[in-house]
Amino acid sequence: MTTWWTLVSNRAFFRTYKVKRHGKQMSDPFQIQVKVRSGSHANIMDVGYGVSQSLPILVDLMDDSKRPQTFLLQQPEVHLHPRGQAELASLFIQSCKERRNRFLIETHSDHVVDRVRISVRRGDLKHEDVSVLYFEPDRNSVRIRNLSLDKQGNLRDVPAGYRDFFLRETDRLLGFRDD
Repeated sequence: MTTWWTLVSNRAFFRTYKVKRHGKQMSDPFQIQVKVRSGSHANIMDVGYGVSQSLPILVDLMDDSKRPQTFLLQQPEVHLHPRGQAELASLFIQSCKERRNRFLIETHSDHVVDRVRISVRRGDLKHEDVSVLYFEPDRNSVRIRNLSLDKQGNLRDVPAGYRDFFLRETDRLLGFRDD
């Protein structure tokens, strides 16, 4: 016998998710199914490795305790589609607003950083509550730069080498340089 529980999420990461049980006992197998876009539900294992790897974070974010928590996350965006990376950042932002949680996130994702910047611009986050630490290579060491945001979500005090790789790649793509 198959039993369905449907939980509708107000989160942007999944439209809905379901737990499909294959039996009546708690120890019986089950399957988590998610609806990412329009269409039918899919097994969480079939929508991409990053989605299933995000599940522990999502469970912690839904903790019903009333006390604010601090999350230390290392590259939570790994193996997620760029849209998934941005949506995960939106969940973090929503958690900051609704539950007053705090996040220290190590990321290589411009999509995560940009979603935070957009939230500052829209007034969902206060610019003084956000800090971006940029690890800048400096010969045989690394210099840590604290980049702040203005009220429009623009990065301030940006070092010359920040995003330099991406600018060079864009120039090469457009044919402005060939090195």
